[in-house]
Amino acid sequence: MKDISGHWAESAIKAGMAAGYVTGYSDQSFKPDASINRTEFITMLGRALPMKETTNSLTFTDSKNIPAWATSYISQAVEAGIVSGYTDGTFKADKVLNRAEITTWMVHAAELKGDSQQSLSFSDKNSIPAWAIPYVATAVKEGLVSGVGQNRFAPQKIATRAEAAAFIAKLLKVTTNN
Repeated sequence: MKDISGHWAESAIKAGMAAGYVTGYSDQSFKPDASINRTEFITMLGRALPMKETTNSLTFTDSKNIPAWATSYISQAVEAGIVSGYTDGTFKADKVLNRAEITTWMVHAAELKGDSQQSLSFSDKNSIPAWAIPYVATAVKEGLVSGVGQNRFAPQKIATRAEAAAFIAKLLKVTTNN
């Protein structure tokens, strides 16, 4: 990829490319600092982790908006309990992910339980949504994620393609060591 040289996540992106779960664009770019949406992340995750094949069809009210290349990955992730839709029955395939959401999915993918007793020391811990706190605490404890600097987690910060590649690389290390 022509746009990852010298990027902080270059090694994670290259590892993901070598393993086949990270792909770039037809112009040979990866766009590491671009945001990642729900469909893209679940596809990366599905390529990285062995998930059980499923014949279940997606029943989201907006399933027609899910690209064909992603339906099997999303179906497998739903069946595995990694991801779900919204209370209104939608999946919102193109919705970009924030760090709290992506961290929650990673904890589910690692088959870890959220730890509601674990405390967080981030200076912005009060901005982490209540539903995400146990997952962020578990992810930090297990080495899946870390802060963004200056003792901040930045839960509402939109996750980038580079962060997704780095998160999945860490997830694979955690899941193979357990």
